[in-house]
Amino acid sequence: MYQNYHQAVEYLESLENSSKKDYMKNRHQDGKFFLERMQELINQTKINLKQFKFIHIAGTAGKGTTTAMVHNILYQANKKVGSYYSPHPTTTIERIKANNKFISPNDFVKLVNELKPTIKYMAINSKYGQPSYFEILLAIALKYFQNKKCEYIILETGCGGEFDATNIIPQPLITAITNIGFDHTQLLGKTLIKIATTKAGIIKPKSKFITTEKQPQLLKIFKKICQQKKVKFIAVKPNKLNNLNNNVLLASKIAKELKIQNKFITTGIKQTKLSCRFEIIQTKPIVILDGAHNLDKIKTVFTNLINIKFNKLYLIFTLNVDKDVKTIINYLSKILTTTLQNKPIEIILTKHLVTERQCADLEMIKKIFQTAFRQVNNKTWLKPVKNYKFDIKIVTNPHQALNQTLKKAKQNDLVLITGSFYLAGELRKKWISEEKIFMENL
Repeated sequence: MYQNYHQAVEYLESLENSSKKDYMKNRHQDGKFFLERMQELINQTKINLKQFKFIHIAGTAGKGTTTAMVHNILYQANKKVGSYYSPHPTTTIERIKANNKFISPNDFVKLVNELKPTIKYMAINSKYGQPSYFEILLAIALKYFQNKKCEYIILETGCGGEFDATNIIPQPLITAITNIGFDHTQLLGKTLIKIATTKAGIIKPKSKFITTEKQPQLLKIFKKICQQKKVKFIAVKPNKLNNLNNNVLLASKIAKELKIQNKFITTGIKQTKLSCRFEIIQTKPIVILDGAHNLDKIKTVFTNLINIKFNKLYLIFTLNVDKDVKTIINYLSKILTTTLQNKPIEIILTKHLVTERQCADLEMIKKIFQTAFRQVNNKTWLKPVKNYKFDIKIVTNPHQALNQTLKKAKQNDLVLITGSFYLAGELRKKWISEEKIFMENL
């Protein structure tokens, strides 16, 4: 029934491996190149960016949730609104939303077919070559928003800010940065100052800038850039314990700056339920899906986990090869041993199925875990661990890992799937199929 949709998705994914200048690998060498290529794609597809009122959101953690909240607030306020997300949890149409629905499979296929001649033309004739997968999806989204006559557009950056394809927008009403942490350091820089400066590239003249970042040295950078560009600088005091609360604060402030009434803000936030963001997909046993893939996001997961009552923890886990594997596992080992020290723990290491994003070696992850657990338990300040049981194993196929775990888990246990958005999204299919998503968005 959805053969044309799957063919369109396969076509786009095939382009991801064939681009001569891959955005994610070469951006730091010639960042403007990619913005110029995106601009040509926009021109070729006849998208008028000036018709939209843009809200542009960057940050290490929480930008997807904030984007969804702002979208829902504006929709509740009877605005025609579109939003663009990256990556998608389960199926590609979840990247593009207008009003209360994702783009339909049929509309997606039509737009892919419309863009094919442009993609072919640029591959042969443009000095920039073929557009990237991310750039094409963004163009599809903007074309769809144009067709739907959306007034407000909320864009979540893919990676970074300054040279991200979403930064092609001319003059946003509001730009926002959730927070700054260590992620994609091979592209954005090895220090927080470099990462913050890159992400602050979304700040543009004649707009407002809002952030929930709390580190003084980074706020100083943002404030200086705002002064240079004559942009109103707004720092929202964040909640130190919970990034989800920070997302609420940021989304609320964005809406207030857009003159949206409080009743719409409250309703919009309340109705925001985002896939694979601490998503409790099942009870008895409890199953939580969270696409956390960097240290800041994983810290938030385990902060929220404190509020969940359970007996045994089953952690289904993987990390991509480009992540700070050792730092993340050291944190996990400490938090699992100290916070959950009276609960048995089983860690199941697995892989996601996205071939374009390589997982870290599972045997290596296992060894780092084992070493980290030994080091934590040898600390003199650590109280003796009673009834502490720790087990770790490798099950390469993620669906096999999930099925085996669910068979073992008792009603009062917790299965946590995290470490990769691709892993969480893939395993979500057990409960929410592609077909169900399609039917809800026809």
